[in-house]
Amino acid sequence: MLQTTFTASKTLADTLLALTETNPEITLDVGEIIPNSSALYDSHFTYTLWLPAAAQAVVEATVAAHSAEPLSFSVVDESIDYVAKTKALFPPLQIGPYFIARNNEATPQGLIGLSIAPNRAFGSGEHATTMGCLLGYEWLLAQGYSYPTALDFGAGSGVLAIAAAKRQGTKALALDNDAPSVAICAENADLNAVGALLLSQQTETPPQGQTFPLIFANILLQPLLELAEPLAACLAPTAGAALILSGFTEEQGPELEQCYMRLGLVKKWQHAQAGWLAQVWLRA
Repeated sequence: MLQTTFTASKTLADTLLALTETNPEITLDVGEIIPNSSALYDSHFTYTLWLPAAAQAVVEATVAAHSAEPLSFSVVDESIDYVAKTKALFPPLQIGPYFIARNNEATPQGLIGLSIAPNRAFGSGEHATTMGCLLGYEWLLAQGYSYPTALDFGAGSGVLAIAAAKRQGTKALALDNDAPSVAICAENADLNAVGALLLSQQTETPPQGQTFPLIFANILLQPLLELAEPLAACLAPTAGAALILSGFTEEQGPELEQCYMRLGLVKKWQHAQAGWLAQVWLRA
């Protein structure tokens, strides 16, 4: 058994997924690299493939069509329990009242269980931006606000929309521009028994003509700037209507704040962790 790990554009993900479907002896793991700069908005993935030696040529040919960098293969030590090793890399998380199980762990009594397995859709809970968004949502609830509907723009795995659905029975529209992520989000909603409350759809832009009292937008600085006006237009004109933004760094914070202040919004809360920010914005 061989293993190869490399970094390439996210556009390669669907091709490799198709490769594993036609060659079931090949196993794929995908991890997203979140850029620190808006100049790197075209995010990349880290790909790891496990394969028999007989499949090396087809893997090399598939990747060569997307990347000029040659692959390096190593022999897998088959005495290692890689399933257990992978699980150890993704332990369960507790964020406020949420217990995020990444490997079907039992939810402790008194906590809200979210089953979000690591997958190629961004957001299984470990990133500081996801944590910040959940804590910002909890801050809003502590102020006495409630949200019957919500928009999760750039939903990825759907963890934020699913959290709101399980916390308050919120009906959520989850949007992402990545087709496999849209499918994974819907699967996660069903897995968490909130499929009837969550609609997962593919799109590049916020919906027109719809407003929501709660909007999550955990994406990156550049799209947050480019889509500021349509995102603000989706925010309901009601007391407590909130826009929870994340996916940008502390250095990028001032640029984002200037943009959203010009739209008549007021920053009410902020969380900083590992250089990343999450903010809650309300109408003035």
